[in-house]
Amino acid sequence: MMALLALVLLGATTVAAATAPVSGKTTTTRSTRKTGAASTAKAPAAGTPRRARPPVSRKSAAQMAADARALEEVGAYGQARQTLRELRGRVAPDADLELALALDEARTGQLDSAAARLWSPLLSKAIDDSMPLSRRVPYPWQHEGSWINGHFDGWHWYVARARAELAARLGRWADARDAARQAVAARERCGKEWLILALCAGHAGDLEEAERAAYAAAWRDPTLPEAQYLAGLFEWRAGRRMVAQQAFRAAVALDSSYREPALALVRSRLPGVPPDTLPVELLGGVRAAGLLTSPVRPKREEFVQADVAASILHQEILPLPDSLRGKVGPGEIYLPVLVDERGRAALHELPWSNAERLPDPVLRVVLESLLNWRFSPAIRLGKPQRAWANIRLSLNP
Repeated sequence: MMALLALVLLGATTVAAATAPVSGKTTTTRSTRKTGAASTAKAPAAGTPRRARPPVSRKSAAQMAADARALEEVGAYGQARQTLRELRGRVAPDADLELALALDEARTGQLDSAAARLWSPLLSKAIDDSMPLSRRVPYPWQHEGSWINGHFDGWHWYVARARAELAARLGRWADARDAARQAVAARERCGKEWLILALCAGHAGDLEEAERAAYAAAWRDPTLPEAQYLAGLFEWRAGRRMVAQQAFRAAVALDSSYREPALALVRSRLPGVPPDTLPVELLGGVRAAGLLTSPVRPKREEFVQADVAASILHQEILPLPDSLRGKVGPGEIYLPVLVDERGRAALHELPWSNAERLPDPVLRVVLESLLNWRFSPAIRLGKPQRAWANIRLSLNP
């Protein structure tokens, strides 16, 4: 007998609030009809001074934080940045707020300001925070309260990953490599972290580390075309062209619009052609939504409205090999999946998990099953759109 993995779609996790906040209050005027003398309003006598209007009160810090989050959820990162800067001047120093502001600065092209903020003493202290495992979770959808309470509520992985992405964009590859190492330490089982480390280490000149990280990325995340392509480049460098071509085909099969592996597949067949250089882009296409500093949406923590949530059309429940029997206990895992406009699982965000409860080979089988799943995409205003959905994985040994 083979153990089975039961996979159930819970539905889109981001389903509302696509309206940016409006400052001030909206007053609704109701007209009433009265009879008699009471219905006639007396005009003020000539020369009577008008009563001064009460001063408009400033928004509370909580309201400003909520406004900034709502702006982010419609992709207005520039307006959100301005709101967060104003909020920053009104509250005590807060690492979560500093991080949110740095991300919005990076998403709007203010890279130097974002870098100065990410490498500030406040966020350097946050990245060294010796937090318990219970805090190794993504920011929730409503996280604006953490911006104004004066202490760090987040996960230090966010700081490390943001530093790696931003340093790579600035060409500071040694800094990017060091930050990517910290991100891998925080999410060692996530293929995207190994992919980013491989690229940053390679551009920093550490080709041995880059090669190890590239193979780790390709093995840990069989759904990531960038990882397959990068592993193929290192196979090509080692003279194993046939193996490299298999990796390039795998990358194109995952994303037919991915140009680089398609070209590499042709070039690697030509005699005397040297291997292609390492790419600079960390994640491409819709998958760039998984980068913290990229403006590509939707982000995992954003609450995006859809008229119809994504739903499953086809699922293939992969059996676990007999060799893995007894290596996984009963339980549930919630896997966020980004469903693209075509109804395919374009990206996933692996939550932190214990390898003893879910061994790496079992996790790889779980991720491989996503390749055969098909969804009905989320619909908004009659058009398909990208949306995050939560898949519940019930582990039945």
